[in-house]
Amino acid sequence: MSKSAFWQALIFTAIIFSLGVIAGFFLESRQSETIYSRLVNSELNIIDEQLRQRIISDSNLSCSLSKESLFLFADKIYEEAMGLEEIDTTGRLGDLTILHRRYDLLRTLLLLEAESLKERCNGDFHIISYFYSYNLDDVETSSKQNYFSKQTFDLKTAHPQDIILIPIAIDTNVASIDVFIKSRKITTYPVILIDNNKEISEFVTLEELEKLVFNDTISSP
Repeated sequence: MSKSAFWQALIFTAIIFSLGVIAGFFLESRQSETIYSRLVNSELNIIDEQLRQRIISDSNLSCSLSKESLFLFADKIYEEAMGLEEIDTTGRLGDLTILHRRYDLLRTLLLLEAESLKERCNGDFHIISYFYSYNLDDVETSSKQNYFSKQTFDLKTAHPQDIILIPIAIDTNVASIDVFIKSRKITTYPVILIDNNKEISEFVTLEELEKLVFNDTISSP
């Protein structure tokens, strides 16, 4: 009886171990496929943005159509990037730094396009760019970043047709973003930049943020 119980336990353990190995293999394969799919999608988005800018420029589209195209694409990228942030927080797919770099590059392209369009169309909308640190261990700064992120998102939700929201990480080792940050003389993070002329680096309420965006007579803190 003891030998029988031993062999039964051994066989049962071997089966469980084998099932675990097989499940791990399929899980890792699934994760690899997900990462590859997102990498390809981010690459297509970058090409799409460059081509879209070229078409808008060459076709000399009206401000209304150019704005519509910009907002639709920017909102799509924002949702994709936020989905990536949620996945990254769980750690289910491992290190996603390369994906974040691609999205930050894409969002920088969008920011430059938005500024160009705003100048051409005489300020028909407001640009809120939010610069933050991706590789961060400081709890206090992380809490502040989360607060800024929520405030800007809530404001965008309240004024979807008047605000384009573009968050960009400043520490993912993208050379063009480093040059861009230096050209804007931004030294404090996290920081909210409104229409490239108002910086917010301290806590503000949603109402105060709204006034800073829509009331040009109010100066930034």
